[in-house]
Order: sequence, then structure tokens, then C-alpha cells
Amino acid sequence: MKKGLLWLGLVLAMILTIGACDIAKASDSDNEVSYSIPSYKGHLAIHEDGGATFTQEVTYDFSSSYNGQYVTLGSVKPLPKGFNIEENPTVTVSDKAEKITTENGVETVFTKRQIRVESEKLKDGIKLKVYNPGAYDKVVLKVTWQIKHMLDLYSDVAVLNWFPISDWDKSIGHVDFTVDGLDSNKGELYAHAGFFQKNPQVQRTDEGYNIQFDNFPAKGKLELHAYWPMTASLKSKNSTNIIDSSAKDKFLKQENDIVRNRKIYHIIFYGLFPGLLLVLFVIAIVLYSSVLRSTRPPRFPKDSRLYDIPQNLAPLVLAQNVYNQRFDISGLNSVTYPISFNHMVQATILDLIDRGNLSFSQSTEEPILEFVKRDGLADFELAFIEMLFDGQTQVKEKDMFSRYYINEDEIESQYKKAKNRTERDKLRSIGRNIRSLFLEDATRVTEGVERQEKQLGLPSLYRQLTSSETHLSSVANNIFVFLYILIAIGFFLLSIGFSSNLSLLYLLFFFPVITMHLIYRFQINGRANGCLVPENSDIYYQWHSFNNMIKSIGQFNQAELQSIVLWNRILVYATLYGEAKKVSDVLKRYNIHLSNPSLDAFTYSPVSFAMLYNSTALQNYVSASDTVSNFSINSSSGSGGFSGGGFSGGGGGGGGGAF
Repeated sequence: MKKGLLWLGLVLAMILTIGACDIAKASDSDNEVSYSIPSYKGHLAIHEDGGATFTQEVTYDFSSSYNGQYVTLGSVKPLPKGFNIEENPTVTVSDKAEKITTENGVETVFTKRQIRVESEKLKDGIKLKVYNPGAYDKVVLKVTWQIKHMLDLYSDVAVLNWFPISDWDKSIGHVDFTVDGLDSNKGELYAHAGFFQKNPQVQRTDEGYNIQFDNFPAKGKLELHAYWPMTASLKSKNSTNIIDSSAKDKFLKQENDIVRNRKIYHIIFYGLFPGLLLVLFVIAIVLYSSVLRSTRPPRFPKDSRLYDIPQNLAPLVLAQNVYNQRFDISGLNSVTYPISFNHMVQATILDLIDRGNLSFSQSTEEPILEFVKRDGLADFELAFIEMLFDGQTQVKEKDMFSRYYINEDEIESQYKKAKNRTERDKLRSIGRNIRSLFLEDATRVTEGVERQEKQLGLPSLYRQLTSSETHLSSVANNIFVFLYILIAIGFFLLSIGFSSNLSLLYLLFFFPVITMHLIYRFQINGRANGCLVPENSDIYYQWHSFNNMIKSIGQFNQAELQSIVLWNRILVYATLYGEAKKVSDVLKRYNIHLSNPSLDAFTYSPVSFAMLYNSTALQNYVSASDTVSNFSINSSSGSGGFSGGGFSGGGGGGGGGAF
């Protein structure tokens, strides 16, 4: 179980880290230039000597002010031998005007702008920053590059293996790319955008090839992979760069492998992997559901009422026998149970007042509890009184449970000033000692309650999970942990390994999975503490109905109120259920007095319930001791490498944006 939680924590940490990075990026983007790129036109004209002229024509549509645009052209390896991007490319920026009709037909008028270009040599390419400030414009940036040795030359073919697009900051509405210069009738060109992107449309033209792609994603990659038969001109002008081996068969095999692998990965990540996740998810839900069915408590009418007290039990005995709540565990646990630890303490004090073992008086300004007699007290009640009075016979409000008092603020201040580990350990030990003292005393109370249950012959209303139920729950939990691991693997493979937005679907699947897991674990954990036994559920039902009566006592009519006899016991159990004020208000409203003078004085005292509520100091002390015992001292450039599947291993790269 602990290993499973560790895995879950690691997966959550990784996913939340990525989410935090995305939020940070979104925050940073608030100050960035707002724009879109509706169009990208590329033209690669290959020369007879194997060099090329590469022209980019990018349309920017700004919806904010801006200073200019930038583009990068990369030289990420692998690249042909001698590959080189010449510096000082030709750059123009034009305003794109409305279309007008001329004697030659409909034309779009461009007006060139004044610009300033800064060229920066990068580790793997060149970055151009083009300054032409403006606002809310639609402009066209045109860059013409000269590239040497664009092709890998073999004895049989010349091969183009190049990424013209890889690092654009924004998505591109439409990509139109043309490759020409060599005889297209005797070669073949393929365009790749990755295993999980749609395939670019490639069309052979009279001059070469045309590639079309709509809605090209930001940071998406476009790779061109082509071959042409070697020409006499290429051989004569690149004799020292020709690789003495044939490459056509290898080229075609590589393309076939890409097609085959694309199908395989689509089957895996669109079919098998999601199918496996879904099957495991359903199996885990079925296993958890079977455990919940076998441990489902009997159903009772919601509005049933019982006006008579089912059994005259001490509050702590009632809490443990009927509601399966141990005094020691409840005091250490912050989880909200049907009955809170504070109400257990308050009800026990009232019970002891009602039975005459304690008395309440207010002879001075501050109310006092006094220990009157031991007669009729069980050993667990004596242990509770020892916790309450700490050996005294009287206790003021502020001194209740004083043996567990700890000044958290003072110790924290000393802890921060401590000069070494020894001093800090000594301060932490104060909290550990108080916690140990409470646990020892509370355990003595709980063990006494268990002996009292046996002495009274009370049946056991609860059972533990069977070995089969525990096993099924454990298997279901492990399946969920395995699901988190698989989702993380799928997410990181797709987002980092394949640069695919499909990873977001896996991330979205994670949230319903963890939600269902937490819901089921919460329910199972609640029943792991004890499942109600159907044979004895009538006892629970009686107390359930009695609790309903107390909750609705404020709406009782005069006749219903007159039918209630033991108001003092009603008040005790109402306190246990957290309804003390409701019953007290009824008593005062109808001027009903209790048979026990001390309890009656307590009920009608203006400070009595304030004192009762201050008995919560016990749990506050325990919480403070836990805190003290755990004190601690807190202590884009241009183109990059091309990860992802569905490519043939080319180099180069190109990106851009605005500033």
C-alpha cells in the first residue's frame, strides 16, 4: 500500500510540475505580443550544383502592438557534408493591402516597409530579428536564404532530408510549400509531420512538388524526404562529396518503415493502450464495487424516531459499541467520525455530573467542576477523571486536562532560536512526551471501555474485512496504481517522445481515474475500520432512530415534549450527538427543569456550555503536541534537436515568431 501511494505521489508530482510549467508559461504570455500566422509559403529551389535558394513568405496578423518579427534557420545535424547557410539573406516586410481590380485582373497590393535587421549566429543556425514596429497590422515577412550543399549525394541518387519547419511559436493556418529545380518525374518526395499528425498532402507538379497542410500546430515539425537520380551536373560539381554507395533501396525501405510504424503506433496509442487502460479501470471498479456490496450496511428509514432511550450506556461505551469509535484513536485522528472526539469528552463530563460523580458550581466568577465520589464508576471512567483533574479534586475551566497543556507558540519560538540539532531534538521531545502521555492514558480508557462492554454482555455490532475482501481491495488499489504508471508512460511518450497533442487526452483521462480511486478508497477505508453486522443491526437502528428524535426535538409540540421523561439522559446523549444546544434551548423555552440539581444548574447557567465547549482543549493540546513533535526548519533560441517518431532522421530546422 505504501509503495502504491509513493508511486501515486510521484506521478502526481510529475503531472502537477508540467501543469505548473504550463501555468507559468501562460502567465508569461500575458505580456507577449498577440498575433496569429494565417499563412506560411515556402519555396525550395534546388540548383544544379546541389545548393538551394530557400524563400519563406510568412503572413503575420497582429492584434496588439509589436516591435517586429524573427525567424530562425537551423543547421541541426545530421546534414549533408558541406551544408552551409550563407549569412545576410534578403529580407523584406510588406503591408498586405486589400485586393484591388486592375487591367490584369484582381491583385493584392504590397507596400514595403522600412526595416532594421539584426542577424545572430546561433550554435545550430542563424536567427534574424526584423525591427518594424506597429500595431494591429497584417504584414508579410519574406526571407530568401542561400544554402550550399543541400543534398546528400550517393552513387545512384541525390537525397533531400531536411526540416524547414520545426520551432514556430504559433500555429500556422495554412502551409504551402514548393520544392523544384530537379526533374520531379524521375524522383519521389515524401513529407512527414510525425506519427500522430495528419499526413501532409503532397502533389507532383510539372516543376516539382507541392506540399499543403492546414492548421499546422505550434512547435510542429515538417520534414521533407526526397530523392532524385544523380545528374551529370551534380557529379561534376560535387565529386569530393559523393558517398560511394547506393541509397535508393535504403530510402524506400525507410519510407515503408515509417508507414508501417505509423500504423503500429496508431493501433497502440489509439486502440490497445486506451483499451488496456479502460479494461483495467473497469476491473478495478468491479473489484471495489464487490467489496462495497459485501460490506454494505443495512438500510434504515431516514425519518424513523424513537422516543425512549434504547440502552442506558455511558457515552464512551455507546460510541465504541454502536459507532465503533475508540476514544484513543479518535483523539489522535483528525478524520470526522459520526461522533466527534470533542463531543465524546463533553458528553462524558455531563454523564458524570448527571450520575452525581461530578458537580458543577459557580460560587465564584469562574465555574468549577468538582470530583464528588467514586461510587458506581467503572475503571475507564476513573481513568477519564484522572485525565480531566490530574489528581486534583476541583478544576477550573482553564485547568481542565492541564497535564496535556503545551505552549506551541513558545516552543516554536525557542525551536527557531535553537543553535544545534540537540537543542531542537530536546524541544521536539516535549511534544512527543505529551503525545505519548495522552496515548497511554487514552488507551487505558479504551481498554476499560472494552472490559465494560464484556461485563454488560453487549454484542459486537461490527466485523473486520474478511481476507477475501481485503485481498480484492488490495488488488483494486494496485490496479489503480498501475493505471497511474501507464497513464504517465503514455503521457510522457506522446508529449516528449512523439511531440503529440494526443498526450492531453491521456492527461484528461487521469483526472476521472484518480477521482474514482479516491472516492472508492475513502469508502473502503471507512468500512475497513468495521462493517456493521446485519444480525445485530437492530441495535444500531434503535440508536439511529433515537438520534433522529433528538435532531428534530426543536420542532416537537407540547404533547410530544410531555412524553419525554428522562430529560437529563436526553441532554447527555444530545451532547454526544452534537445537539446539546438544541435540547438546552427547548428546556429553557418550556421552563423544563432536570431532576439532578447539579445538572439543572449547569443547564441554566449562562456560562455552562461555554465551559463545556472549552473541554475541546484536550484535542487542541494533543494536536499541539503532534505539531511540536514534528517541527522542522524549512529550508528560445533557434532550432534544436528533433525528437519524435514518424520522421526519417533529417536535420536543419526553422522557426519564428514576433516580439
